[in-house]
Amino acid sequence: MTDQELEDEARLEYSRLLWKNPRTRRRLLYVWEHPDHPHRERFEENRDLVVGFLECENPRAYVDAVEGGAKWSLRTLTREIPCVIWEFWDESKETAAGPKEGVRQR
Repeated sequence: MTDQELEDEARLEYSRLLWKNPRTRRRLLYVWEHPDHPHRERFEENRDLVVGFLECENPRAYVDAVEGGAKWSLRTLTREIPCVIWEFWDESKETAAGPKEGVRQR
C-alpha cells in the first residue's frame, strides 16, 4: 500500500468515526462551512454525497450505488471529504458546546 493510499484510508476511517458523534459532527460542519475554508464551495456542491458517504454502512457499496458512478471511485469520493483547518476547529468549540449538564436554561 502506498503512502497516498494509507492517507486516503485514514481520512475515510477517521472522518467516519468523528462523524458518528453528534458534537463532533457539528464541529466538522462548522469547519467545512466556514467562509474562509478553501474547499467550502466544493463541499457545498457535493454535500449530500459526502454526508451520505460518511453515514453509510459500506463505503464501497455506497460509491457503486451513486448515480453518475463513473465519476466516483472510493478514492475520489474520499478526497471530497474536506480537510480540517485547526484554527476553525478551535473556534468551533464554542458553537458545538451545548448546554452544560445540570445547568438549567432560562
